[in-house]
Amino acid sequence: MTYEDYWYGDVMMVRAYYNADILRRKRINEELWLQGAYFCKALDSTVGNMFRQKGSQMAEYPSKPLELDYGMEEDDEAREAREEQEALYAEAYMNNMVFFGQKWGSKGV
Repeated sequence: MTYEDYWYGDVMMVRAYYNADILRRKRINEELWLQGAYFCKALDSTVGNMFRQKGSQMAEYPSKPLELDYGMEEDDEAREAREEQEALYAEAYMNNMVFFGQKWGSKGV
């Protein structure tokens, strides 16, 4: 976010940049976690096989990518909290619209 955007831009841009940064950090964290999962599989299939006991099954590196859970299903508590927050935003917005609508046409606005 530039200096001009912060001081002279829309105030909601700050929240948008903040939320975008949170999503970016979450994505990087998940990518690094996935990289660690692949690294663990690689170590298990190489070093783990060197130290395995006789007769135990050998570990193999996955032949296809791991299945990812994208977390699209939202749990009930998170959904209710999000809906409650959206309702509060909508109520505040409508209260402002009514307030400014009552003063519309007067010299004060």
